Amino acid sequence: MARGQKIDHQELHATILTVATQIIKDEGMKSLSIRKVAKEIGCAVGTIYNIFNSIDDIFLTINAATMTRLYKQLQQEAQEESDPLTASVMLGRAYVAFSRDNYHLWSLLVDHKLQPGSTLPVNVQEKIDDLFLLVSGMVAPLVSNDKGKADLAAKVLWASLHGVCSLAMSGKLDTVKAEATDVLAESLVRNYLQGLQVK
Repeated sequence: MARGQKIDHQELHATILTVATQIIKDEGMKSLSIRKVAKEIGCAVGTIYNIFNSIDDIFLTINAATMTRLYKQLQQEAQEESDPLTASVMLGRAYVAFSRDNYHLWSLLVDHKLQPGSTLPVNVQEKIDDLFLLVSGMVAPLVSNDKGKADLAAKVLWASLHGVCSLAMSGKLDTVKAEATDVLAESLVRNYLQGLQVK
């Protein structure tokens, strides 16, 4: 970026996110640094700090975009099936597929930790809430529309599917000769929710 050239902050904001996202997709979150992004763009490190306060701000902005994509993918699956149990199973499959197809972005989503004393931006928290509301809304008819049970079920399913996906991506499922990730995810969701119905 030539000295004295007028900077379009909105354009630079988008460029930084595009470059940072591509680095994460290719190499993972640990490879991302402000200096690396600046080198790729051809600008000074300080220029990026004029747009983002820290690398955490970049991570959180990318996470917000990832959650928007995940929400749309899950919502599409939910709309294609009227039976809540079948739809919930499809959501589980869609989550597994998303983690597999977007491994490094998914890893950033679940592994990134805020600095001590920091809080999630409101827009990021809202996207997290929206994802859980989507799942709890799907599960609600299976637990007599008990909101507390549905919200808890959504959290249990997320934590459990996260475990399955993490083990699958690390290759550790192979050490116990486990079934394919999709099969495990379907068994987990179906049996857990059917168990709730019996109770």
